[in-house]
Amino acid sequence: MAGRGTSSVGFRLANTLRERVATGKYKKRFPTENELIAEFETSRYAVRSAMHRLEMDGQIHRHPGRGTEVLERTPIQSSWVIRTVEDLIDRNLFERPTVLSAGVVPARDHPRSARLFGVDPRGELFLIERVSRAGKQGPAFFSLNFLAAETGRSLPRSRIGREPLIVQIERHRKIRAHRVRQDLSGSQASAKVASHLKVVPGHPVVVVHRTYFGWDGDAIATAELHYRLEMFEQTIDLFRGNLAER
Repeated sequence: MAGRGTSSVGFRLANTLRERVATGKYKKRFPTENELIAEFETSRYAVRSAMHRLEMDGQIHRHPGRGTEVLERTPIQSSWVIRTVEDLIDRNLFERPTVLSAGVVPARDHPRSARLFGVDPRGELFLIERVSRAGKQGPAFFSLNFLAAETGRSLPRSRIGREPLIVQIERHRKIRAHRVRQDLSGSQASAKVASHLKVVPGHPVVVVHRTYFGWDGDAIATAELHYRLEMFEQTIDLFRGNLAER
């Protein structure tokens, strides 16, 4: 799909519509394409692109000739399809976890992230701790998000947690995420993780290490997410490269 970047009109419109769906604005009726075109003064392509994103994320379902339905969805559901960097950014926007803390911490306490950012153990990192909204089974994940100290200090504190972190960094630091690396592994919840996930220590978890890199190859942000095993599901949807037919 053309225009998949975070600056695309369709991407920004999708974010606005997600916010409205989350707040219940469209609980009774989702607007038509023509109504959205008129309200946002944009093209039909941009509107359809935005609605496609919401439909792929399971927030709406379009019925040809009968309109668009807003789907009921639990806020902690952790199943999504990965195709692009934007799919990860979109997912972060939908989950809207609660920020527990945000501030500078000693690099020596987090050697893995310190090495990633090239920070001396005597230096500092910026850490944001977040936990997902709780459903009937409790929170789905607890995350530690690391940034270079100067990057974290540059972010408006009032906006942390109100929009995807990587979008904030791109806007305030004037850099753009080019690549994401994601590693998954199985583990057991430590005492700290267990307390946030409302489980006993040793409960099985999926640990996701996710790092955003810029065009220069330097790390922009990295996250360590601990998901309760029974509440984690993920699909990876891969496409062939645009190669000439043989």
